[in-house]
Amino acid sequence: MPFPNKVITCRALAPLVKELLGTDEPLTVLDIALHLQPERLRQSIGEEVARLERNGETILLAYGLCGRALEGVVAKKSTLVLSKVDDCVGMLLGSRQRHRQVLHENPGTYFLESHWLDTELNIFDQLKKDLKRFPKERQQQLLKVALKHYNRLALLTGKDQSIEPLKRCRQLAKKHDMTFCCLPKDLKLLDKLLHGPWDGPEFIVAPPGIPIPMF
Repeated sequence: MPFPNKVITCRALAPLVKELLGTDEPLTVLDIALHLQPERLRQSIGEEVARLERNGETILLAYGLCGRALEGVVAKKSTLVLSKVDDCVGMLLGSRQRHRQVLHENPGTYFLESHWLDTELNIFDQLKKDLKRFPKERQQQLLKVALKHYNRLALLTGKDQSIEPLKRCRQLAKKHDMTFCCLPKDLKLLDKLLHGPWDGPEFIVAPPGIPIPMF
């Protein structure tokens, strides 16, 4: 039986969405780099919603609020469903509350997930590329300034966690004088977004013509 709803997500969550769907259902997958410009992300999601929407159908947005980029997204014909999390970290930790509790305990936590290591969500590789234009003697100093708010690297891990991402993250933490920890993923919220029901307080359900609100 074909999956009844359309799904829009980004490259950060797409592998896990596909895994939870357990099918080859087509996804609309947007570039992670759009997160760097919330207005562009909002515009891109709006364009995809307009392309996909049909009367009476539902479009699932596998995103968080993402710097308020999802605020104001609206469909004319379809119902939009969104989880109440700030970003994909909250989605993978299972709730906005758990994400905020982790940050309350250690505000200097930077999160990585195995699929993010070779994407723009790996701040360490991104900074390394950005700093190449500076003289080598300044690069390390600038790197320390850029990472000054982070003192812990947390890898979001699954049941069948492979060794290589663990090794890479431990090395990154050691190299940048950060502590390292593993935080187990909780995919119940993402699974519920995909399969329903959406009757709980952890979801925004926006009928046709109603924009996604700030939450």
